[in-house]
Amino acid sequence: MELSNENLITLSQYLQQTLNPDNNVRRPAEKFLESVEGNKNYPLLLLHLVGKGEIDITIRIAGAVAFKNYVKRNWKVNEDGNDRIHGDDRGTVKQVIVNLMLVSPEAIQKQLSDAVSIIGKSDFPEKWPNLISDMVEKFASEDFHIINGVLHTAHSLFKRYRFEFKSQSLWVEIKFVLDKFAKPLTDLFVATVEFTKTHAKTDAEFKITYSSLLLVTKIFYSLNFQDLPEFFEDNMATWMDHFHFLLTNDVSCLKTDEDEEAGLLEQLKSQICDNVALYAQK
Repeated sequence: MELSNENLITLSQYLQQTLNPDNNVRRPAEKFLESVEGNKNYPLLLLHLVGKGEIDITIRIAGAVAFKNYVKRNWKVNEDGNDRIHGDDRGTVKQVIVNLMLVSPEAIQKQLSDAVSIIGKSDFPEKWPNLISDMVEKFASEDFHIINGVLHTAHSLFKRYRFEFKSQSLWVEIKFVLDKFAKPLTDLFVATVEFTKTHAKTDAEFKITYSSLLLVTKIFYSLNFQDLPEFFEDNMATWMDHFHFLLTNDVSCLKTDEDEEAGLLEQLKSQICDNVALYAQK
């Protein structure tokens, strides 16, 4: 399956048909996509389509959903050793997907973030050792849309540390993550809190930065759940001081009424309480 404009147009047309409410149109299109997904370059063609801004956004979102579902079905190699994805495609997908995810609109970013998490569960860290470095680089962008995409992916990757049984292989993986991620995460946490104090003025700025802080605190919980890492123990004062500030600071535009579901501010404070309780238990 060549990476050609002709194939891109064909793929776009079939994806559009999968959105048709008429079952007689939708099902044949779905069947066609299923029939070609085993071809070399199919996942790359999907990602190429998703990244083309001139294509209708609904088709690009459909492409992102199709890619996520393709990864979910095919990325993990069967027990019989039958690999349904060409090795070159696997390598190229991992080279391009993080950057594509982070420059995409939010609706696409979420689908690609889920796909990264699925791939990461299978390949990280042994077959994808540069994933963390690629994500950490994006912290320097100062673009919270990009940063939140990284944090969402990191949270999806690391939250399984809360549930897995202790083992040497698990601790080796967590140590690998800590060595590359703990300090950048701490620096980002401090910088984001300071931004909320000195630069955030509009409701939108508070919402996106507090979304970052909520994700950071969730990641903190995951990375500390199995054991208290030396890095976080050494930097406990920094984390606890900023936790205290966030617990005692109210942002009026983020508050919710008593009869509403917990909002961003309440979720953040709840997660901080969980983090502090985790340290108290340890």
